[in-house]
Amino acid sequence: MTASAGVAAAATQIGGFAGAGLAGAAYLPQISHLIRARCSAGISRLAFEVWLLASLLITARAVVIGAGVFIMLGAIQIVATALIVICSVRYQDTPCPIHAPRQRPHFPAITEFRATHLRERT
Repeated sequence: MTASAGVAAAATQIGGFAGAGLAGAAYLPQISHLIRARCSAGISRLAFEVWLLASLLITARAVVIGAGVFIMLGAIQIVATALIVICSVRYQDTPCPIHAPRQRPHFPAITEFRATHLRERT
């Protein structure tokens, strides 16, 4: 291996580990909201379960071939997706105030006006 190839390999290795770290950081807002607000609104549990399975399979392959960057990425994804699946099950049907269904205000005067003065167009 030439010196320039060695430098390129080291740089891409560092970049790969940085990318794995960024991937882990990308999960933090979702995990933080799940834990702090105890709210799983908008989470597709099936999608995260499939994502978890995919991460397990890919990480197993990375371990067999000794691909350090992908082992780290896989470990981060396994922990993050498993945590999201667990929290989404635990906090199912418990939306926070931001995600709770809003009730439309009821204004009797407007309802009466519509009934009295406006006809539905058919």
